[in-house]
Amino acid sequence: MLSRDQLRQLIHLEYSEAETLDLLGQLTPDHITPALFSDALACLQETALPLAVPSVPVMDCCGTGGSGLPHFNTSTTVAFILAAAGIPVVKFGNRGFSSASGSFDLLAQLGFSERMDLHRIPEVLAQCGLVFLFAPQCYPQLAGFNQLRRTLKTRTLFNFLGPLLNPVKPAYRLLGVSHPGMQQRMADYLISTGTCERGWIVNAESGLDELDIHGNTQVLQLEQNRVSEITLSPSDFSANFSSDALSKNSHHELPPNAHRPTENLKIFMRLLQGDDDQSPYYDMVCLNAGAGLLIAQKTPTLKEGIQEAKQILKSGKALHTLEQCRRVNEQFAC
Repeated sequence: MLSRDQLRQLIHLEYSEAETLDLLGQLTPDHITPALFSDALACLQETALPLAVPSVPVMDCCGTGGSGLPHFNTSTTVAFILAAAGIPVVKFGNRGFSSASGSFDLLAQLGFSERMDLHRIPEVLAQCGLVFLFAPQCYPQLAGFNQLRRTLKTRTLFNFLGPLLNPVKPAYRLLGVSHPGMQQRMADYLISTGTCERGWIVNAESGLDELDIHGNTQVLQLEQNRVSEITLSPSDFSANFSSDALSKNSHHELPPNAHRPTENLKIFMRLLQGDDDQSPYYDMVCLNAGAGLLIAQKTPTLKEGIQEAKQILKSGKALHTLEQCRRVNEQFAC
């Protein structure tokens, strides 16, 4: 196991490229101990740039990535729905490494800048209710790993550190985990910080790092510094969708690399423009947005959250939020 000093050397790229690739290749979920995980988080947090933290409780909805399954940018779409519902959202993300499209790959297609004035986060949030933070801007050391991670094309320690590095420390979280062995570890870390008032740490039976309409999802529910376990099955929410929803092709049955940023942009715009209320993407987005609404206590049940998410898409509120966010992002980009 690497010591904290060795992890610090790794994070500061003090090893050769070959040594760094070798170490990253070893730091897979099966080899990440609790001590290594917490030490790596501490070392990365030392490198964070200063920023202004909002005075209001915020939410983040994101996943670790690394499932190896082709999928749509569900959590990025969910962020617009939650913001349209009046929940302040600060979504922390990056470009894709082991997948074809990360959150900032889609955001680039939408015209968003990767970089913003970090000292004006509260202003941006006040104006449009949604802030996107680019991980390598907040933690410049991460930028040096981008090409290395693309070379490896597999999940590593950095996949599981990423969602926990959101520098504004969200009070509400919907956090997807692609490896079941890391789910409890990430929940334990959030409990130890005492910053998460309510959260769901989710891992789908299919391997997706989000709630899955096509199969069971294990949920670790965080509330008042306690963790409880829930298993969600399609029968728990199938009444909210059309009768054939569960028989539709699932994301993980699609061809590898099916979702490039350009294709994801088309799917995203159809959803926000209200042109799609039948596809698996619509079902997945409404299910995950429904969970976000429940976590932030905007709705009392998951089923009501799903219905509220559908109404937000149908009404055009999410599309209006997108338009607001584009204007504000242009104003505060740097």
